[in-house]
Amino acid sequence: MTEKENVSLKSGYFRPEEKPFIDKMSDLLLRTQTMYIPQLTDFLNLREQLILNNLVNKYDDLYVHYFGGFEGAERVRGIIAPDYFVPKESDFKISMFEIRYPEKFANLHHGQILGALTGSGVERDHFGDIITDGENWQFFVFDQMKNFVSDQVQKIGPYKVHLSQKNFDELLLPKDDSHDEVINVHSLRLDTVVATAYDLSRQTAKTLVEHGKVQINWVPNKNASSFITINDTLSVRGYGRVRINDIMGKSKGNKYILFVNIINK
Repeated sequence: MTEKENVSLKSGYFRPEEKPFIDKMSDLLLRTQTMYIPQLTDFLNLREQLILNNLVNKYDDLYVHYFGGFEGAERVRGIIAPDYFVPKESDFKISMFEIRYPEKFANLHHGQILGALTGSGVERDHFGDIITDGENWQFFVFDQMKNFVSDQVQKIGPYKVHLSQKNFDELLLPKDDSHDEVINVHSLRLDTVVATAYDLSRQTAKTLVEHGKVQINWVPNKNASSFITINDTLSVRGYGRVRINDIMGKSKGNKYILFVNIINK
């Protein structure tokens, strides 16, 4: 369990579609300050954590604590609380499941598991990371959803599965296939960043976006001219994911210098 450092948005850039999330977090912050009672969020992605940290900075007596089931989780739940409050893991109300499946005949992948969970009726912000050690798979979900998920998810892709609830001390050692890289881009347009990260032509990247094959923070985006910013995660169907860790300024050639984490499919 960690308390993330307060981070300010270097760009100060918020998308119009992020306003409902900002309003929701602002309401939780006001409620915490007024009632002095900790408030628990849904699972938040990295971009949402950055926004929440920025909002919390405006309150001298409030903090946000994060936990996603394990140290280094990407998707976490937050507890907005007065400065005296020290949460326990159980306060985050997270359950962990391991997927039992016929390993000799099946080869599960992240997209199948994600599809099975959302297809069962679980909203994306109600479950956290999906992790693997290269053979076994685990995922994290709201405590209140555990019975529903266990009953509903009995098949992933073409394979029958069984979900077994586990304790956090039975966590897999997640396999990390990603790599950090510094890339230079002419602009912060979505198609430009995708093209550079995966060594594609600008037209190919633009086509991927316009055909609905690219998501920003797990939300489909068909506008190739959309701008990316810090802590955005770009999911590119057929290629992988790109996380924008930092925008480090501009090069002598007037290109943006991005520090990114790239996951190849």
